Amino acid sequence: MKFYLVFCFFIVSWFHAQFRIESPDFSMKTSTYKVENYDTSLYNVYYQFAFVPDAARKEVKKEAVCVLQIGKQYSKFNDVKQLRVDSLSEKYSRQKEINAREMEAMMNINVAFQPVILKDLSKKKLIYQGRIKGIYQYQEDQPEFKWKLEKETKVVLGYSCKKATVKFGGREYVAWFTSGISSNNGPYKFEGLPGLILELSDAKNEFHFVAVGIDKKSLPIYLRNEDRILKVTKEKYKEVEKTYHDNPGFFHGKAYNTDGTPMVVKSKPLPYNPIELE
Repeated sequence: MKFYLVFCFFIVSWFHAQFRIESPDFSMKTSTYKVENYDTSLYNVYYQFAFVPDAARKEVKKEAVCVLQIGKQYSKFNDVKQLRVDSLSEKYSRQKEINAREMEAMMNINVAFQPVILKDLSKKKLIYQGRIKGIYQYQEDQPEFKWKLEKETKVVLGYSCKKATVKFGGREYVAWFTSGISSNNGPYKFEGLPGLILELSDAKNEFHFVAVGIDKKSLPIYLRNEDRILKVTKEKYKEVEKTYHDNPGFFHGKAYNTDGTPMVVKSKPLPYNPIELE
């Protein structure tokens, strides 16, 4: 099932300050925004997520609240603030244009964790959408996690959990999962344990997910499906992502010298610490 929204969507990944438009007469036309529905969630797991965005400054962390929506056939993981952005997009789509206050409302939502991950639970496929100036998308087989079950136990969110360890993407992880919830899912791409993962962290504690709430609200599991989304391979995505963080100026249009020859645009590298190193 497909439905169409109309709104010009803007997010600048490094935007942290409050966005404000001074002109009271500001208005902007909207543009096409398309979404495809896949499933409806049976329950939603909310994770507090603390992560290190810059490998050169490991003492500095950012935080986000992410949600894992689990349905019968699909699941989806993303920042809850992305759902707020989408909700405003749907609301504004009914209008021909937006004003300054409406634009500020959209821009002041800071989506700290940009990826959106949709899993096809039966076909063992996943779709990953990430923002590198524009939106890029790749599809891959669901990674196979070779978990090692341990003897330790702990309580997370009131559930008795068992410990498991795994290596993935160049990092070592510890997971705490509960058989009290009949799902083998987990945050980000993680899954494959005999129960739901309620806590997950890498050995260096640069990425730490811990469940802080669960509800059974029926929410749509959807994915953006605009024509301008660039569909690439995972390898190409990682290549573009690294290039963008090394020299973001390269992605912001061409510049020319006075004699008309192309100018090499270099800018300060952006913080970079991908969750998957490999």
